Amino acid sequence: MASIRRPLPPLLLCLVAASIVLIGGGCAQGPSVVAPAARKPIDRSLVDYPGGMVLKEVVRNLTAPCDFEEDADGNWIIAESGMGGYDPRLYMVKKDGSISTIYPSSSKYKIPDVAPFSLVDTRFHIYGPVGGICVENGKIYVTHRDAGGNGAVTAFGYDGSHTTIAAALPAQGDNGMSDIVMGPDGRLHFGVGSPTNSGVVGLDNWHWVKSHPDVCDKSFFDLKLNGYHFKSKNPDAGLFGAPEIAVTAPFQPFNVSTQTRIRKSNMPTGAIYSADPNGGSLVVDAHGIRCPRGLAYSEFGNLFMTNQGMELRGTRPIADDPDAMVKVTKGTWYGFPDYSTDLNPITDDRYQPQGKAKQLLIASGYPEVSNLIDHNASNNNQGVVAPLHNLLQATFHPLAGAARFDFVPDHGPLAEFRGSAIVPLSGDKSPFATSGQKLVEPQGFRIVRVDPTTHEVTDFIRNTRGKPSSLLPEGQGLLERPVCVKFGRDGSLYIVDLGRLDTRSDRFKVHAHTGRIFKLQAPTGGTATTKPTTAK
Repeated sequence: MASIRRPLPPLLLCLVAASIVLIGGGCAQGPSVVAPAARKPIDRSLVDYPGGMVLKEVVRNLTAPCDFEEDADGNWIIAESGMGGYDPRLYMVKKDGSISTIYPSSSKYKIPDVAPFSLVDTRFHIYGPVGGICVENGKIYVTHRDAGGNGAVTAFGYDGSHTTIAAALPAQGDNGMSDIVMGPDGRLHFGVGSPTNSGVVGLDNWHWVKSHPDVCDKSFFDLKLNGYHFKSKNPDAGLFGAPEIAVTAPFQPFNVSTQTRIRKSNMPTGAIYSADPNGGSLVVDAHGIRCPRGLAYSEFGNLFMTNQGMELRGTRPIADDPDAMVKVTKGTWYGFPDYSTDLNPITDDRYQPQGKAKQLLIASGYPEVSNLIDHNASNNNQGVVAPLHNLLQATFHPLAGAARFDFVPDHGPLAEFRGSAIVPLSGDKSPFATSGQKLVEPQGFRIVRVDPTTHEVTDFIRNTRGKPSSLLPEGQGLLERPVCVKFGRDGSLYIVDLGRLDTRSDRFKVHAHTGRIFKLQAPTGGTATTKPTTAK
C-alpha cells in the first residue's frame, strides 16, 4: 500500500522556510547603484582630488568589496571579499543600472521526507578573502580559498557556471591569495602570500594555527638555516603534557624546531604564479615575496606588484618595513624574510625594534633581528642572489596598505599622467600590526600617484582632513579604506572603498554595507584639465 504524504504542520512549514532563507542568504541588504541623476560631485572640502575633475559615488551598500572590472560591454563586475565572516559575492551591474548576482548562483535544495532540518545546500562554494578578479573573454577569474583554506582560482561564467583553473595552493596562513591579471603572454598571473609575518610561526598566527597546525612558510629553493630557535608561550600548555614554552624555527610549523635544512617546495608560499586560462600548466614566476597584494601590467607589457612589508608583531617583529611597488621579473627571489620589502637587508638598523618594542624580540630569545637563512649555503649550496634595487619602483610608508593598483592609460581625462601608477593605500591595521602600540598618526587611507620616471610618490585622492572618515567627526570625510583602483574603458578611474574595518589586537570587525565605489571623471559635457592637487 502506498504511503500517504501528509502536509507539514504550519509551524514546521515556517521552520522549513526559515531554514531555506538562512541557507540561501535570505533577504540581506545588497548593493545599490546611485542613479546617474543623483550622482553629485563630492565637495573638495571633504575630499581633495585632481583639479578639473569630478569625483562621484556610483555604488553603495557593499560589504567589504575588494575588486572591480569593467567588461568589454561596459558592465561592471564587483567582488565582495568575504572578510569578517561574510560570504564572498560577485555582482554584475549592467549599463541600465540593474544588478544581478553571479555568485552565489541560484540555490537548489533537497528537502528529505524525514525532517526539514536535513536540508542540503547543493551550491558550489568559494571562501574568502577573495584576492582579486580578472575579466577576460566572457569569464570572471577569481582568486579565493576553498573549504580547507587552500588557495584556488575559479573561472565563472556570467550565468554562474564555474571551472577550476588552479587548486591546492598554499594559502592557509595570514596573507592568502592576491590579485590576478591576464598577461600579454595569454596566461593568468596571480599571487600567494606568506603565511607568517616574517618567516616564523608565532602567537600572532594562532587564529589559523589551531585549524592548520602543520602550515608554515615554504621555499622555492633548498635552504640552509642559520639555526635560530624562537621561544613563545604555548597556548597548548598542559594539554596532554605540552610544555609551557613553545620553540619554533623558521620554515617549520608552530612548536617545531628540528630542521636545519629545508627542502625545496614546488608549491611555495610568498610567490607569483601563472597558469593557463583554461586550467593547468601552473608555473612559479617569482618567489620570496611577503604579501603581493596588487598586480598590474604597464603599457610596455611589464608586470608590477605592490608588496606589503613585515610588521612589528609576532615572534620575529620587524620595525618600519615599508610597503613597496616592484617590477616582477621571472625567476627572481625577492628576499623574504631576510630582506625588506624595499629590497634592503633586514639586519639594517632601521628595521630593528627599539624601546618597548625591542622587548618583544628579546622575549623570543634574541636581542636583534638577524638573517634566518644561510645565504651562501642555500640553493643546493649554490647560494642565493640578493634582489636587485633596480626592481624597486616606489616606496610607501610602513603599514600603509598598498593594494590593487592600475596604470593610467593613453586616453581619457587623466591621459596627461599616462604611465603613472595609481595606487590605493588601504590603511594600517594597528594595533594588531603593532603589537598593541599606538601609531603617531594613521598610515595610508588615501590614493597616491607614482611617477614612472622619477618614482616620486604624491597624494592623488585623500580626505581633506587626512584621516579615514571613521576617525573624523561625522560629515567631515568620505574615504575609508580604498583597496582597489581600476580604469574603465573611457579612461575614468573607479575606486573601490572597503568600508569600515575595525582592528583589535586579535581580530578584525567588518562593518557591513559600508563599502562603496567612486568614479573620478571629467565633468559632463567637457574635457577637463588635470593639474595635480597639492597635498602634504
